[in-house]
Amino acid sequence: MSNMTMEATIELVTQKLAPKEVKELILDNCRSSNVDGLSDKYEELEVLSINNVGLTTLKGFPSYPLLKSLELNDNKLTGELEYLKGCPDLVSLKICNNRISDVAALEPLKLMTKLISLDLAECPITKDDKYREDVMSALPQLTFLDGVDREGNNEPESDEDYEYEEEEEEEGSEDEDVDSEEVDDDEEEVEENEEENADEQEKWTY
Repeated sequence: MSNMTMEATIELVTQKLAPKEVKELILDNCRSSNVDGLSDKYEELEVLSINNVGLTTLKGFPSYPLLKSLELNDNKLTGELEYLKGCPDLVSLKICNNRISDVAALEPLKLMTKLISLDLAECPITKDDKYREDVMSALPQLTFLDGVDREGNNEPESDEDYEYEEEEEEEGSEDEDVDSEEVDDDEEEVEENEEENADEQEKWTY
């Protein structure tokens, strides 16, 4: 696909699918300086990858209300992230090895309240001594920056890892509930035994 335009690549990878069936688009290594060919008819799209394409602008980026993951690595973008405003559910954004040079270029991402992971590796902005501090401060909703959280823990490698962690937390909560119920049952049994002993003592007293 390295010599194909983005529009031709999209036609190729979606030719057997109805627009609403397209949940993932991998357009890496095709050739385009803009997003011509992308369309908001893919309203069910959740994963979009446009790595190493030659993008210089995001102008005209379609609205994808269900998009969770967007990769724009190895392009020539300097900013224009405001054009992603039609993707309110975006959780992960990778724009490594682009031309993002300052925090101001990231300002539009403040509106993306569900964004928890941002990757800017190999962008000029990362050379600043206060890079991590400034970006985390500007985008407080972030959990991970360049694959690492605020405490130095590595980011899960896939969405399945996030789901597994959530399941563990739910199981832990259920175990606590069971333990609590067992304690309540034990306390009730002790109270019943004490009442029976008290009744026996009353009988002997009489």
